[in-house]
Amino acid sequence: MTRLRSVLHADLDAFFVAVECVLNPRLKGRPVVVGGAPEKRGVVAAASYEARSFGIHSAMPMAQAFRLCPDLVRVSGSHAMYSRASRAVFEILGNFTPIVEKVSVDEAYLDMTGTNLVVGRTLDAAEKMRREVRERLRLDLTIGSSQNRLVSKVASAFAKPQGLFDVRPGQEARFLAPLPVKTLPGVGPVTEEKLLGFNLPTLGSLANTETCFLKERFGSYGASLRRRARGEDETPVLPPWERPQEKSIGHEETFPEDTGDDDFLHAKLQALLSAATRRLRKRALLARKVTIRLRWADFVTVSRDFTLPLATDHDGELLKPALELLHRMQTRRTLVRLLGVRLSGLCRGFWQGSLHEVQGSPGRSLVQALDSIRDRYGDSSVQTGEAVRLPPR
Repeated sequence: MTRLRSVLHADLDAFFVAVECVLNPRLKGRPVVVGGAPEKRGVVAAASYEARSFGIHSAMPMAQAFRLCPDLVRVSGSHAMYSRASRAVFEILGNFTPIVEKVSVDEAYLDMTGTNLVVGRTLDAAEKMRREVRERLRLDLTIGSSQNRLVSKVASAFAKPQGLFDVRPGQEARFLAPLPVKTLPGVGPVTEEKLLGFNLPTLGSLANTETCFLKERFGSYGASLRRRARGEDETPVLPPWERPQEKSIGHEETFPEDTGDDDFLHAKLQALLSAATRRLRKRALLARKVTIRLRWADFVTVSRDFTLPLATDHDGELLKPALELLHRMQTRRTLVRLLGVRLSGLCRGFWQGSLHEVQGSPGRSLVQALDSIRDRYGDSSVQTGEAVRLPPR
């Protein structure tokens, strides 16, 4: 007999904004967004529920958000504070089960199967988690509970904000049936439009559709759609030690103003490489492949890459070939809107320095010292000569 699982989906409510409200209680109850300035073509990273009532949502251009709500309060945000708050929340969650899968800075799955002898009934434990996060950190945590990840995620969305919702074993399909198809994780606008075109507006109607019909129209994905609409999901919750390694690490930036300044682009490329390789070092990873992405003002976008003979986590070994590649990519007399860097071909390890180390590049000890300073005082606390050319942000 298959053992029943017990899975929670924990999601912090309006996390970035909630942290800002803890830091500045005067923001509470007001329409608040976290994100870049509208004059710099910033976008909304997070919005309070009060701001959402005006139709404001994440990824919306900040200028549009202010048009929807002229009284909007914008804060730039403190990602260091968000990271600290996130770590504190995950420490609390880890006291209830060792099997915690961190999906993002404010979201996690917890496998509570077999923990009842230690922490009691799953729902009691979930309520205790919410209470501890609220009392210790003054943040609100919403939790969905069921036998699997998929239904628990939908349940937590159903319970927001500040809620706890449990779907009992055997009730998964009944719970999902009246919900719109877009509620199902993974169903985006394109799939939703197709399903509505087939007169399948709810998960119940999708669940009751013949598999062969869905396969004819969606391929093998059709069978998966039907199973998931019925609340069937066997995906395990993966703790850090069982999680697959990241496939790539990258950074990109849309500039406040389109630019044709080569010095600026070179300095920006170095800054992006520095940020990406710093993330490599934090994860004890090396990279062999570098991809540069360039978007011009007319939105034409191109990507090119190069591969190193040896993997590295040192931006000094990547900068020269990256600059050469960027130069070869600049074939148009059009201003540049966006520049991005992605590192891939990742493997575990630490850079030891090559036999032919790049002249003028810092050694391992200096790189580690620079990382330590930036961790403590921020990314702009110490900069290379190229990066100093960048305007303050």
